Amino acid sequence: MTHKILGWFSGILYVRAKGKEAERFVNLCRNHGIVLWGISVGENGGEISFYILLKDFYRLRKIVRKSKSFPVVKKRIGFPFICGYMKKNISFFLGVFCMFGILFFLSGRIWEIKVSGQSYHTKESIIKYLNQKDIYGGMAKNKVNCIRLREMLRKKYRDIGWISVEKTGCLLHIRIKEVNLIKKEEKKKAAHLVAEHDGTIVSIVTRKGTAKVKAGKKVKKGDILISGVVKIKGDGDALVETDYVYADGDVILEEKTDYRDILEKRYKKKVYTGRERKIYEWNLSGKKFFLYNPLNNLESYKKYDIIRKGDVFGQKISLRFPVKLNVKIFREVKYVPAFYTKEEAKRILGERYRDERERRKEQGFQMVRDSVYFKASENRYAYEGSLVFQKKQEKHRRIHKKHNTSGRMRTALQ
Repeated sequence: MTHKILGWFSGILYVRAKGKEAERFVNLCRNHGIVLWGISVGENGGEISFYILLKDFYRLRKIVRKSKSFPVVKKRIGFPFICGYMKKNISFFLGVFCMFGILFFLSGRIWEIKVSGQSYHTKESIIKYLNQKDIYGGMAKNKVNCIRLREMLRKKYRDIGWISVEKTGCLLHIRIKEVNLIKKEEKKKAAHLVAEHDGTIVSIVTRKGTAKVKAGKKVKKGDILISGVVKIKGDGDALVETDYVYADGDVILEEKTDYRDILEKRYKKKVYTGRERKIYEWNLSGKKFFLYNPLNNLESYKKYDIIRKGDVFGQKISLRFPVKLNVKIFREVKYVPAFYTKEEAKRILGERYRDERERRKEQGFQMVRDSVYFKASENRYAYEGSLVFQKKQEKHRRIHKKHNTSGRMRTALQ
């Protein structure tokens, strides 16, 4: 059995020999130390089949002459013959070896980072933080220390009560559970409540501090509405103590502004001519490669729009994937004289007006009333009128106590 196993590496032949002296052939092989196995004799005794090592086959020359046998190789077994077959099909086997090499390389890396269990922190923010700490999709698995990574995330996100980091195959799975941390209420420093813009006081309710205005009074930007300086007086209006607080209250300020938006009737309209060219751009680690020079092919285009489309290969796998493909489409355009119709002008100006109202709403203003109307003249269209907004005042200006001693109390109350 041992010579069969070891013989596979040196080569084994299945041989069929024809001759009248088959018994003598076997005895001669035995006398010369040539091992034969799996011997079978034909029905008429003139044919014998056996297995022999490749190295012993070349020693049969003298024995064949003496026994007048004619050996014919029927089957070749073992590594040397496999190598010969591989030489004839070298490209196929190289491809197989490369495939296994690539699989071995890819199996030793992290290709997905999965985050689960979070509610406040997003998966994208956690993966971005890991990328800053050199933990990213595509890195070697043996460089990921789960214990160290767990402690690093605990230190970064204080509201994580439980965390688990596990490597499963090519997956790095991070499971977290968040807890609600009780934040200490920061003590607010003494400050005045001041006007954020010009306007008229609609209403004022003071909770802390001293009111400096009344409803109906006009104020300017920066004026003190509720002072953070509180004077405590005793009998006979004698000043006992001066306290400094964070002014608090509800002050509604109304602002009236003029609105005017103009649109010229005549304009230049952009028209696509239908001519366009596509440029394929590969970005490899910050270096750009073009299939051909785009400038040489665009000299005939006087004006054109550039539409860029592209994506990062494997962006869901890793933020550091180095290959990007962009497709730039250059479309030729020309500008022709045109005129806005009344309906078009109303639509465009109306959209601008709604955008302005939305912008003021995002700033905290609330629309009370408006008197804006559409107006058409000989050469232009316009939206004109006035807008009235109201806003709750929340801006504070800090009080520096060193400038508000008892000798300078008048300045602090202004």
